[in-house]
Amino acid sequence: MFVHSSRIKKQIEYIKSKGINPEPAYRLAKTTHEEVLNPEKTFSFEQFHSVMKFAIEQTGDDFYGLHMGQEPHIAGTVGMMAASCKNLKEAFIQGCKFFKIQGDFAEISFVDDIDFPKIEYKISNAWKLKFPETARHEVDAMFAFLAGIMKINSNNTVKPYRINFTRRAPGDNSVYEELFDSTPFYERESDEMIFRQQDLLIPMKAFNPETFQLLKSHIESQLKRFNNQVSLIDKVKSILLSSMQYNFPDMEMVATKLKTSPRTLQRQLSKENSSFKDILKETRFDLARQMLKQNNLTVSEISYTLGYSDLGNFSRSFKKFTGVSPQEFRNKCCF
Repeated sequence: MFVHSSRIKKQIEYIKSKGINPEPAYRLAKTTHEEVLNPEKTFSFEQFHSVMKFAIEQTGDDFYGLHMGQEPHIAGTVGMMAASCKNLKEAFIQGCKFFKIQGDFAEISFVDDIDFPKIEYKISNAWKLKFPETARHEVDAMFAFLAGIMKINSNNTVKPYRINFTRRAPGDNSVYEELFDSTPFYERESDEMIFRQQDLLIPMKAFNPETFQLLKSHIESQLKRFNNQVSLIDKVKSILLSSMQYNFPDMEMVATKLKTSPRTLQRQLSKENSSFKDILKETRFDLARQMLKQNNLTVSEISYTLGYSDLGNFSRSFKKFTGVSPQEFRNKCCF
């Protein structure tokens, strides 16, 4: 998975605003201040996540995502483009359409409805399984940002109709209730913010068609450039991780997402000295190792999540790939 430099830049700016020295974060991500400021630069998800985790730990803020999401700088170029749209509905549609400039760690979509349209925010399954806490903060930040846009453009008169979270309810719900002016629902099927249709027709205060077209053209050119920079192997890994739901997609499905045929995909991968089978195996066991480092899932649950029919099959495959059993790996890394 790749992440645009602006995502790391936002984390750095936020922790600096709290009086925290960002140098350790640069070292953890194996990058520099200059690279983070480069609008042409992309980073791996691991680099981005190391900075985010550092920020959460250093601030000691259990509501880090909510608080960061309310900061104006979180918008970036996509947010500026959305702000220049004619109304909230168009802003949300365009913002969702071009969110992928930020990276492929999540998908956001606008689902229209005559009465109650909504925005769905789907964090990569790999992220949610590996690092559920930071994934929670990411969803919080996005929803806080969307709620903030509504308040700014309505002079604090409009709020989301309803908010659904996939995670369990927090111990203290008052912060969420204060921010969203309502009580969110938890343990739902998807992370989504639902609106009243009439509320989204409120004009954007910064409406400017010329600015919109200029920024839209800029973002489209950036997307094209980023897509050309990412290797085919990384693209396949990204699709495997983002589409995994109790099993990984097969080569035909991955090829369809890449707008090619399975035969062409395999031929192109061979030119990079790889194969779909090898990438799938590496991706599966990398995810397994990350999940085993956490204690919130049993080995049996991890086996089921990764699509194995029985625990024995998973254990044999894992040992063949890593040299140790799943339980031995967990014991070595966690104790």
